[in-house]
Amino acid sequence: MLLREIQFPCVENPPSCFLTFSDVWTHLSCNPSDGSTFMSKNRLGWEKWEIIVQDHNTGHSLIKHKASSRLLSADSYGNIYTQEAKDGTVADSSALWIIQENIVRSVAHSNLNLGAINTRGDLTPKVSPDNKNHAIVEYITGELCFFSSPDHDRCMSCGPMGKMSMSPNWKGWEVFRIIGVGDGSRHVRITSWTHDTKVLCHADQGRVFTSNNEFGMQSKWVIERPYGDSKGVAVKSAHFGSYLSYNGESFVMEDSIDKCTLWDISSAHQQKYYLSSVCHDKRIGYDNSKDNIYCSGKRNEWEAWQINSEGDGLVSFKSCVDGGKYLICTNGGKLKASHELNREALWQLEYSPNGGIFIISRNHDWHLSCNGQGLETSLNKGIGQTWILEPIMPSTISMDQITMYSSIGAATVALSVAMPFAIMGIIGGMGFTAGGISAGAGMMSAEAIASGGGVAAGGTVAVLQSIGASGLGAAGFAGAMGAGGVIGASGGRLATAVMGKSEEQKNEGTSSSSNTNMAYCNWRHWE
Repeated sequence: MLLREIQFPCVENPPSCFLTFSDVWTHLSCNPSDGSTFMSKNRLGWEKWEIIVQDHNTGHSLIKHKASSRLLSADSYGNIYTQEAKDGTVADSSALWIIQENIVRSVAHSNLNLGAINTRGDLTPKVSPDNKNHAIVEYITGELCFFSSPDHDRCMSCGPMGKMSMSPNWKGWEVFRIIGVGDGSRHVRITSWTHDTKVLCHADQGRVFTSNNEFGMQSKWVIERPYGDSKGVAVKSAHFGSYLSYNGESFVMEDSIDKCTLWDISSAHQQKYYLSSVCHDKRIGYDNSKDNIYCSGKRNEWEAWQINSEGDGLVSFKSCVDGGKYLICTNGGKLKASHELNREALWQLEYSPNGGIFIISRNHDWHLSCNGQGLETSLNKGIGQTWILEPIMPSTISMDQITMYSSIGAATVALSVAMPFAIMGIIGGMGFTAGGISAGAGMMSAEAIASGGGVAAGGTVAVLQSIGASGLGAAGFAGAMGAGGVIGASGGRLATAVMGKSEEQKNEGTSSSSNTNMAYCNWRHWE
């Protein structure tokens, strides 16, 4: 296996979802002004919730309303309400939930289901033993990827009107989201990252199209690797058993696998990151004209680095500028750049109690450090030596933004710039404490705030868990979400190392054509 082929997945975190009562096809909603809960037919901001794991061993989680940051809770009578989230305090059992097989269960009520009762003709959310009309978790976040055709050298693209095409670009319209259906199967849905209501669908007679918020059988797919074929994966209809194909002119469904039905899946951030100081708004950069390593408040190409796995839990940092060199540390702690990938170019990443990671020279034990004025190395382990890996997402623009800019006469400028409204870094978006990984708030780029989300697992979490012995914690959405797992976990079906499986998982066995325990961008290493 070539270590450099392993990709750190780009996964949205914390996972967002709708809490859907499928029997009546309504969703649990919350009014941000007063925190009251109610049932709604809408699928908008008030209906979106985030799942934040509190204890990976028990599976206890918080369910936070995305628009108000209030926590879903159940009182002693089983009535549903929301309460304010209090930083630095442990939530009591009223706000703790367990998600099993996509069903939400209350910890305070001996794992009874979150359900709905009929009150004078209106449905009211309530913890209930009723197993019929219960809420299911309908995930709307997942692994962000490019789907490219090796035969056509083009990427699958979803344009501003939601129309599917093939494009030579590798930008935001070409990024798709793979979401596990969560029913215990290998079924996934594929949605546009930029136009997030657009779902890839198929119909009889081979028609391929996108539809708004379609969640029927025509939107379910299985991604599998054909036996003995290393050129790509097949995207198969879960309903018809046919395969997604591009014939050079349009998307069609084919009954058998050939070169036109093979797709290469790669991570959306293309392994590029900013290395950002936690306590200072600074990033590590490389000036190739001066052959100089420096610290800067900017986020440009000179501050971008490609992170590669080098085995044994080690990584290398390669500058993304033309003729990029590796970041190395000499015996005396001096930082330099080199074309040679040697021992001085190997780095070890460790969790920091200050909300990030330490970046340590494997050969000399020096820690990267930022004093606010410049970059240095130190043997200390403090806030000045704590860093965040911020994934660099491609630029994109949505139809709503095009409409907005058109209304103010700025459409040409907006389209030419293709503003990166979703550079979803994890600057302060994902923290690390003595108790484990926790979601937090803090510094975040203006683009990330404008986009309203964060690709946390594409950054620090995914890298740490991909290279370490604990395994790839952000992998396998189809299997992991179906098992009730949440991104960032280190146990169960989520904890499959990029370099191999645990003994327990080896005993379980895996599919030879599809491996839900590894990220989709690492399909080459499925067994």
